[in-house]
Amino acid sequence: MGIAWKELHPVVKIVLIGSLLMNIGNGMIVPYFAIYLGEHTNLSITQIGFLIGTSSLAAMFGGFLGGSLSDLIGRKKVMIASLFLSACILIGFTFHFFPILLMLVTIFKGFSMSLFEPCAKALLADFTESHKRLSVFSMKYFCGNVGFAIGPIIGTIWGLQATSVVPFYISFAIFLLFGMFLHLFFWKYKITTISEQKEKVTFRASIKAVLSDKVLFLFLIGGLLATTVHGQFSVTLSQYFNLDVKSALSYLGVLWSAHSAVIILLSVPVVRMMERRTPLQSIIIGKSLFIVGIIGFGFSMNFPTFLLSMIIFTIGEIFLIPAEYAIIDEITPEHIRGTYYGAVSFTSLGSFIGPGLSGLFLTMFNGMIMFLFLAIIALMSIAFYVWGIRVKGERSTNMIQ
Repeated sequence: MGIAWKELHPVVKIVLIGSLLMNIGNGMIVPYFAIYLGEHTNLSITQIGFLIGTSSLAAMFGGFLGGSLSDLIGRKKVMIASLFLSACILIGFTFHFFPILLMLVTIFKGFSMSLFEPCAKALLADFTESHKRLSVFSMKYFCGNVGFAIGPIIGTIWGLQATSVVPFYISFAIFLLFGMFLHLFFWKYKITTISEQKEKVTFRASIKAVLSDKVLFLFLIGGLLATTVHGQFSVTLSQYFNLDVKSALSYLGVLWSAHSAVIILLSVPVVRMMERRTPLQSIIIGKSLFIVGIIGFGFSMNFPTFLLSMIIFTIGEIFLIPAEYAIIDEITPEHIRGTYYGAVSFTSLGSFIGPGLSGLFLTMFNGMIMFLFLAIIALMSIAFYVWGIRVKGERSTNMIQ
């Protein structure tokens, strides 16, 4: 992927390994999570969508809090605390006979895990040379999806059902053990520099950055619209299957394993293609494939067509996710990287909006209308990224003059 494993800093390696392990547990939960909530609460499809979306909204604020706390007590403490807190949240899902508790832990799941992610992403940038960051971001994405491929397969082999609590126990063990290992790792290698931030990352500072930098603002709007489509697409798809094509509900686990398998198989060649293109070109390619894949789901009537749509959708995602990181990194001043990365958390609003709106369109109309609606949003996202690049070019020209 442009950089060898042996070239990576130990901190980068441990973050990548952590992404693999945590997503093994998450991969067993995500495909059926909306159905699990539906079985154990009295919430409607739209309400479940907004509930899961609220978890993403909590994640946005958790990202800013994580940045502020890391300034006060150090990144490594925030990361370890996040893992232990997430483990406690995951075990809370097993108490499904308390619907109110299920709703609360759903919200706090996003919050607790978001404390870890901003620190992890910042560490990847801190310990990687700028020209290698796209490759490292892609490696993190790759490792996470290896975990997402393994998780559903384990669930299928063990015959776990949509209402099973076993995946939550497994995820609890993974997060708890990884937190303990991470603590020992930082202590053994005396990693202390990660406690130092160049600037204080706060909600106010990130708002100021967004309002003062038009290019960042346009990129974030594009990212917000993109996240509305793909941020919680597993929820959208599971609700669609559970309502419109319930007879094909067994496809879900296989489709998400296929999603991750495609990422594992094609990440290296796609990233090599991306290295010969600008981040904007990769975003346009990715969004275009998204649109084709999403519309494909609406027309699918059997497993082969669902599988083909998932493959196209996934290839678009391989292009899109690392390119979104890279295009923000291009405009990020070195001395306030944390603030700009904090601003990226605003795109989490899309993960709040997406599931609820999708559920609303699904119940009011049908799956076809819902998927067409998502395709239009993806198309709008491209327009904002193109607009942002145009403004960036004009700004560079004016500076030269």
